[in-house]
Amino acid sequence: MTRYTDGTEGGIHAMEHSHPWSAERERHQREEQLSEELDGANRLREMLVSIMSHDLRSPLSVIVGYSGLIRKRSDDETVKRFIDKIENAAMNADEMIGDIKTYSNVIGEVSESDLEEIDLNAMLSDILGFLDGKIEEHDITIDMKYQTDKRFPVLGTKLLKNAFLHTIDNAIKYSPEHETVTLTLDGEGSDWVFGVSDHGGGIPDDEKESVFERFMRKEKRGIKGSGIGLAITKSVVDAHNGNVRIEDNPGGGCIFYITVPKA
Repeated sequence: MTRYTDGTEGGIHAMEHSHPWSAERERHQREEQLSEELDGANRLREMLVSIMSHDLRSPLSVIVGYSGLIRKRSDDETVKRFIDKIENAAMNADEMIGDIKTYSNVIGEVSESDLEEIDLNAMLSDILGFLDGKIEEHDITIDMKYQTDKRFPVLGTKLLKNAFLHTIDNAIKYSPEHETVTLTLDGEGSDWVFGVSDHGGGIPDDEKESVFERFMRKEKRGIKGSGIGLAITKSVVDAHNGNVRIEDNPGGGCIFYITVPKA
């Protein structure tokens, strides 16, 4: 603060001058404060994810283990039916924990150091092998309308597999039994476009964006899941400079498209 005098009686008055270095210092302090708050939020997120991954999964393992023992030692069909419900609930909770952990790992941009060349064809083969039990359970036919002996290279991370997995899994879950889920994979300019077609109940136009929000899911009784599978898909694909969209299937149901850059 600088003091000035004028010709008036007692003529000293004060004027404050704003110095550039003062504004710069305040800006720097605000940036440091925001950085500390962000670091604190990230540490809290990591702690919560760690708790879910270990501390919550451990009792679920105990529940499933003892449920299996009770089933083996009981001949009562009613008891066995109740045990099935307990195990299904525990496994559903375990799947939710896994999805939340995956979603937390997607936050932020993909680092170039994490990128590696991935063959989408080989990745899809692994996914279908993993989902084989569910495909058989729902009596779903998988129609692969792409060259299964061709390489479809992309630069991505292991999280990309989660995005494709959730999209295919979603189509299987919402398809009626004995139906066909069609997979396509084509090149469009500098991108690969992957499509998953189902013959489920479809999604209204005003809900086609909201299905990618966390904990949003199409209502259907008996469908298990965390409600964040498609949120994971969108977050992962966005982080890989791709995009996801939904279109109506002319034969009924939906077509989910994932577009990612070629390697």
